[in-house]
Amino acid sequence: MAEPADASADEVGEVLFCGGTDWALLGRGGGSKKKTEAEKQAEVERGHKYPNLNTPHRLKSLQDVRITFVAAGSAASHCIVGDVDGRCFTWGRNEKGQLGHGDTLQRSVPTFIEKLKGKHVIGGAGGKHHTALATQDGASYTFGSNLNGQCGTGSIKSAPKAEELVLNPRSVNVEGCSAVACGAEFTMWLCKGQLYSAGLPQYGQLGHGTDGEYNAKDSSVKLMYAPQPKPTAIKALAELTITKVACGHNHTVALDDKGGVYSWGNGGYGRLGHEVQQDEFKPRQIQKMTGRTAADPKSIVACGSTSSFANMTGGTLVCWGKLKVSGDNTMYPKPIFHDLQGWGIRHMACGNATFAVAAEYQEPHRQNAAVEHSTITWGNALYGELGYGSSGKKSSANPDKCMALEGCTTLQVAAGMGQLLFLVKPDDKTKALPVFEPEVLEEESKQAEAIVNGAAAPAKGAGKGKGAKGAGAAKRKADTEPAKGKGKSKKS
Repeated sequence: MAEPADASADEVGEVLFCGGTDWALLGRGGGSKKKTEAEKQAEVERGHKYPNLNTPHRLKSLQDVRITFVAAGSAASHCIVGDVDGRCFTWGRNEKGQLGHGDTLQRSVPTFIEKLKGKHVIGGAGGKHHTALATQDGASYTFGSNLNGQCGTGSIKSAPKAEELVLNPRSVNVEGCSAVACGAEFTMWLCKGQLYSAGLPQYGQLGHGTDGEYNAKDSSVKLMYAPQPKPTAIKALAELTITKVACGHNHTVALDDKGGVYSWGNGGYGRLGHEVQQDEFKPRQIQKMTGRTAADPKSIVACGSTSSFANMTGGTLVCWGKLKVSGDNTMYPKPIFHDLQGWGIRHMACGNATFAVAAEYQEPHRQNAAVEHSTITWGNALYGELGYGSSGKKSSANPDKCMALEGCTTLQVAAGMGQLLFLVKPDDKTKALPVFEPEVLEEESKQAEAIVNGAAAPAKGAGKGKGAKGAGAAKRKADTEPAKGKGKSKKS
């Protein structure tokens, strides 16, 4: 979730980055087609131009910029940050205009969104192909793919072979917005304690009591899901005051001001925490987080693609869903990661299959004990995004310290399909970290798609020129594991 950033001196820092920099390939397989020798050579050359950064790096273009928030999303292959002056910078994949610069050029350098000049952005979130922002005056702006109404513009102009792309920031009809969260193809807006949603209703992830399913063919079965482009208040939460919200690819978790935790959407892998693999079409309170095991009203909430996290009263971190590549599903909230017990979790983020926390630890029962600051990461990493270094582990089933940041104060973390961002307070250690300056600044999305599809070496001058205003619609990959009993929803 993108929460309002406190621009006080204690909450301002520098952004660090680790993970993949080849935004065209991030989170995508190489395909089954056998590569020619020319294609293999082109792949090697591309790897030199777009390296994986396996330790946290400073970003040359943002070295002197005082950052207040960092954001991405479990399905996002792009990055969003904001500074003390309210300026918003984006970079990464841009096939659908999700960077908000009026084109579909993929950018390797954080770029200020000119169309938001004069607006003070306080937070943001990224979906698979779209972005949502919240501003200091309670407004919200979105851009990117609006195929399923996820930009919340109130209407959809997509046709079967022409996907609507919102290339420049567009105002959303909400008021008092303080935070936003994005699933793969839907958006949540937190406005004055109420939650609004728009986008793809599949799995019931919008929380309105339906998945919008209908049969698009009279003579055969072709199931479709009616897009919902207008931000609509979730009635099941109308009597509550929601304080935090987080989205995975196809599910949502929300926290109220009394510590109640609610979840809805795709129930596969137990990610909703209701002890059954069943979709929920509207918010349902997680019973395992009530009474003595209730959530802390100030709890963090976070969602990966198929997992969820929150704090119980007392600070214990609990989680549920698909937490490891191999291993059983966790069907209800449990304190699985015992290495994190006793740590104060300042901030948490989940990528597709990776996790990061900004944490601090003070030895109990010792007066004046020093506070230990750590950044802890784990998960199934493919691009070095856990930050363990070239000689360290590639992946980790259990939480482990990112030693490059040990002792540094990390204020926030953000995660995506193959990248991690850290907002840290600058000190001598962080200033000694390597600085990344990309070799290729921009790339045509169509050229990137050719690389993804196994085309031969890039065309000459591929990194130059203006982006086309209509990238072809990529085939959407829905959640690969539909829940059992899909279409049935228990009452909350």
